Amino acid sequence: MKTIAFLPVDDRPVNYDYPQYLARIAGLTVRLPPREWLGNPWRESRHENLLSWLTQAATGAEAVIVAIDTLGYGGLIPSRRSTETTAAVLRRLEVLRELKSARPERPILASSVIMRIHRSDSAEEEKPYWALWGRRLFRLSFLEHKADLGAASAAESAERDRLRAEIPADITLDYRAGRERNHAVNAAMLDWVAEGIFDYLLLPQDDTADYGWNIAEARRLDAAIRARGLADRAITYPGADEIGCLLLARQVGQWATFMPRIAARFSTPTGAGVVTDYEDRPLIELLRAHLSPLSGSIVESSPGDLEVWFNSPSRRQGNSESQWILNRGLETVQKNFPPKFQSWLDEVVASDGFSASRQEVESSHRHAEPLVGALLASVRANRAVALADVAFVNAADANLGRKLISHPEITGLAGFGGWNTAGNTLGMVLAQAVIFLVARRETLTREQISAQLEFLFLRFVDDYLYQAEERTRCMVEDLPALGLAPTMERLPDDLAPLVRTAVESHLLAAAQPLVDAFVASGRVRAVRISRIHLPWQRLFEVGFDVSLELA
Repeated sequence: MKTIAFLPVDDRPVNYDYPQYLARIAGLTVRLPPREWLGNPWRESRHENLLSWLTQAATGAEAVIVAIDTLGYGGLIPSRRSTETTAAVLRRLEVLRELKSARPERPILASSVIMRIHRSDSAEEEKPYWALWGRRLFRLSFLEHKADLGAASAAESAERDRLRAEIPADITLDYRAGRERNHAVNAAMLDWVAEGIFDYLLLPQDDTADYGWNIAEARRLDAAIRARGLADRAITYPGADEIGCLLLARQVGQWATFMPRIAARFSTPTGAGVVTDYEDRPLIELLRAHLSPLSGSIVESSPGDLEVWFNSPSRRQGNSESQWILNRGLETVQKNFPPKFQSWLDEVVASDGFSASRQEVESSHRHAEPLVGALLASVRANRAVALADVAFVNAADANLGRKLISHPEITGLAGFGGWNTAGNTLGMVLAQAVIFLVARRETLTREQISAQLEFLFLRFVDDYLYQAEERTRCMVEDLPALGLAPTMERLPDDLAPLVRTAVESHLLAAAQPLVDAFVASGRVRAVRISRIHLPWQRLFEVGFDVSLELA
């Protein structure tokens, strides 16, 4: 059994737990550091421990997958807050040069995130000044880049000048200095690709838009990749939290010399051309970008190795909170909503996201029933099928999920996802599906079958039952009942256990129809969900374990 030393970008389940499920599907072992050594918004990483761990874990490992953000800064969130110099960060990364020198034949796959520009006034994952200046910094970034390209209108140029004067100069300088350091590190990582230290490098654009300082950086890095002939070993693309799993799938595919041929299917006539929130390209181009690390291609005239079905927006992505409110009935939610927090609900309803969500929920161009029928027909025909549910951002499509979990045949899917951005969803779906396709080239062990079914079950619980249903229900009902305004940010220490208990109770009850479907498939005797928790003491993400007994 091959072993991979795996240093994730942080300790969240998508980055720490998911690679372990995927490794089990592949029949591999992944070595990860202790979770508590990794950094997050409220805990410094233990860099010296991680350094020693990586050196030891790489001994005897057949490949190394490493997040530069963790090794260089302490994690994804610390990479946005760090005050380290470029030279100090690069010194921390020298261990990778040593690992490659010791065993040149061993692949080292790395990722280094192009720092996002958060578009809200929230400092939970940013420097403190983001709480007051976040929206305006995002807008300034957008307008400056647009103006630099000669695309800004006179009104936009005037708005840019007003924002430059309005935002304190020391804040803008501090933020730009951090960006310049991170960009310099990313550019240096391309040098390391050229030197042969990395066998593959992902430079994902975290939370993308049409314009911005981050987009300008990505374009410069992309130009360098093409000019230096590195396109077969490095890529920039929209994404972030799926990158560790995608690199794991790449290495599995490389060992098996598997280059997946993908047939793309869309639930709406215009789906292939839709540009979703936080992305910078149409869905078909997003698929092409995520296939690049996997040495994959899109086929037009044959079923290929895998059908990837997109539950695509008819026009524009909706969002998770608005979808839940619309499905419950706006008047019903308004009637029962506490007046004390009415401003939150008013803001949601007045937002562009609410209008987009209404359009998607009520669209005559997108229906769940035909998609479910076509999807299950492919499954029954023994074709490899995966579903990327990207109609809404930050959650699966609740109406589609409700119909899917009534069909035991969903246990035959090669992959499923519907979380966060379309890039996050697509990358994780492809990672699971490609690893599963490689694994089933040989006779699957019961452990591999269990891992595949457990991960499928987990994704339906998390992306559909939690993100599309339970999370907003808890925000709208449980938090106000505890005297808290609806929020996905960190919960008070004294109330967090009560919220977690409510989440556990509702999620276990909601999961029972999914358990019934898995059991009815004839492949599963029992499923157990355990250790339900809120890993960052907030509602945005949930963690839990899944174990099942095969029939």
